[in-house]
Amino acid sequence: MSDAAERPKRTKVRRQRSIYQVHYNIEKRNDELMTKPLALQKGLEIQAYDLQVAGHRKTEDTKYSGLLQCSNGTILKPIIKDSQRREVDFYERMWASSDPDLVELRKCTPKYFYCKKYTYNGYEQEYIILEDLTRRMLEPCIMDVKIGKRTWDPLATEEKIKNEQAKYALCKQQYGFCIPGFQVFKLNSGKLHKYNKEYGKKLHGQGVRDAIKNYLNAIGGELCRALLLQILSQLWRVQRWARAQTALRLYSASVLLVYDAARLRDCCADHDLLMTRKTCRSTPITRRQSIPSLHSGTSFSGQLSKTGPVYKKLSSVPLSPLQNEPPHPPLNSPWSEALEKLNHNHSFEHNYEDKLSKIKMNYRALLDQLSSDSPNPDPWGTVKIIDFAHAFFNEEEERCVDDNFKDGIDSFVAIFEDFLSETDDQII
Repeated sequence: MSDAAERPKRTKVRRQRSIYQVHYNIEKRNDELMTKPLALQKGLEIQAYDLQVAGHRKTEDTKYSGLLQCSNGTILKPIIKDSQRREVDFYERMWASSDPDLVELRKCTPKYFYCKKYTYNGYEQEYIILEDLTRRMLEPCIMDVKIGKRTWDPLATEEKIKNEQAKYALCKQQYGFCIPGFQVFKLNSGKLHKYNKEYGKKLHGQGVRDAIKNYLNAIGGELCRALLLQILSQLWRVQRWARAQTALRLYSASVLLVYDAARLRDCCADHDLLMTRKTCRSTPITRRQSIPSLHSGTSFSGQLSKTGPVYKKLSSVPLSPLQNEPPHPPLNSPWSEALEKLNHNHSFEHNYEDKLSKIKMNYRALLDQLSSDSPNPDPWGTVKIIDFAHAFFNEEEERCVDDNFKDGIDSFVAIFEDFLSETDDQII
């Protein structure tokens, strides 16, 4: 068998990587990675979180007090103050509780994993390990909104109370919330614009609504209804929870808004294409006043009205009554048959295509929302409650609605609902 053909060698199949993994070196989450201590995880990359828009972030010698980002899809939040030690206790109790209010709250917060010590730049600190909400986003746009007119807890000193009362005073009094910072990738240029707490302290009145529109990439353009529905669906869940829950009092808690500008850009491109098509369809076309009849025996004029075909008026001719006259046969023509079909397939009174487009667009936003509950979620807009360092559990006899947090959320949601009403005629 010396002349027998050699068997072809099997080549090893190369595993394909997605554009997200190539661009950011992100691998799919491994549950085993999420349970091992950080020091034992192989290939784990940890770096300063460049997307932090609010909170403590400074460096003293080698000590870095800001957030850290891990390549396994988590965020490390340092425990610096005693109040943040209370935040650890809060997360532990919330995720272990069977209280209906706390069970529902878990759906409105980033996933909590555990608390662990880690050494970064030669300095060891304890960190809260949380889910990274910007994972798989190419151009994450982030806004931190602190909820409530009152942002100090019952344990605050007089000095702390005065400082909190002075910060963002106009915005908190007018709206019941404030905006410590946000960042946005511009759709037209792709450039990142950051707005810090100094910018947020100047916001009040119409400037607050303009800042939110800026974050939504709507300055100089129109709002994207699909994005608004994506965010509002999450805000409504937070609002329902805030109106019903009696287990907690939240002071200085925030809602974090996150969306992917790259996905929004794709959505806007689809919108512009369809709007162009709509403009072409709605452009009036010059038509002849009449169309010659294709059948000499018909009275159809060749013109269409909103109620259907227009027939020629015939001058009356006096006729003497005839007895036993057979009935006249109906007038038939190719035009009459075609127009009859047209009347049954298109309305001259209603624009069903416009209504159908709106339904499709709302359905698209609903699908995006449902995708966030899939095993491998890929939402392009989400809202979560964060910062529980000043959260207090109510005793059984103290349980009541937290009006400070509820009123702030109601005010914030109302702005987005106003924005949504501005897009009622938008077709995607």
